[in-house]
Amino acid sequence: MKRATFYFLIALLPWNLHAQCFPESHSTNWFDSWISCTLKENPNPAHSASHWILFNLNREYQIDQFKIWNLNDPERLSWGMEEIAIDYSTDSLVWNHAGIFTLERASGNNRYEGMPWTSVTIPKARYVLITDVSPNSGNCAGLSEILFSAEKVQTTVVTEEEHSQEGFSLQARPNPFNDILQVDFSNATRSSIHYQLVDPYGKIMDAGTIQTNQGFGYLKWFARKWQTGAYYLTAHDGFTQQRIMLIKI
Repeated sequence: MKRATFYFLIALLPWNLHAQCFPESHSTNWFDSWISCTLKENPNPAHSASHWILFNLNREYQIDQFKIWNLNDPERLSWGMEEIAIDYSTDSLVWNHAGIFTLERASGNNRYEGMPWTSVTIPKARYVLITDVSPNSGNCAGLSEILFSAEKVQTTVVTEEEHSQEGFSLQARPNPFNDILQVDFSNATRSSIHYQLVDPYGKIMDAGTIQTNQGFGYLKWFARKWQTGAYYLTAHDGFTQQRIMLIKI
């Protein structure tokens, strides 16, 4: 497979006078970084409410290394993370644990080039979750940037005919939606379908199991108070999995 390094920038990096001598240097401004100052429910129920960031890679990758730039604002170096948990998932429902990693404090100057590349074993992931588990975590936590070294995972192409025979389909109506959202399930091969709905920030809004009647069923939500943006519904019957994007306007 061809190796590719994917950049998931959580900072908008400005050019500076040291760009040629220090090509991986980072800004010292806190507003160029990702910072969380509110504990929120974690997408992985194994963690309590915490500071976390979730990456949706849009397809499955094998990841073997990562590189992190900790928070580099000289007046807020204590907000940098000391320890992080890395979890990964293919469907945002079942999570696997890649390990706990210790981070170095940033230098607080514009020559800071981040930590060395660190090995990690993630055989297949579409979602990568980074959670602050620092023993001395304060009110705020942040990172400047993170890179992953990854390979695309080759998947088997399923034809439409094979899918209709073995899987099930989802249809949202309307989509985009405003006040009411309904999702219809059809051609289910099993009576129980497990589902999870997440908001634009990756927070779980609803999850459960729907029992279909002769291969048909539906879910309905009253969405008038939902914020605008992209929501994702993932469903599986223990055999196949479907995922659709739902747009609130």
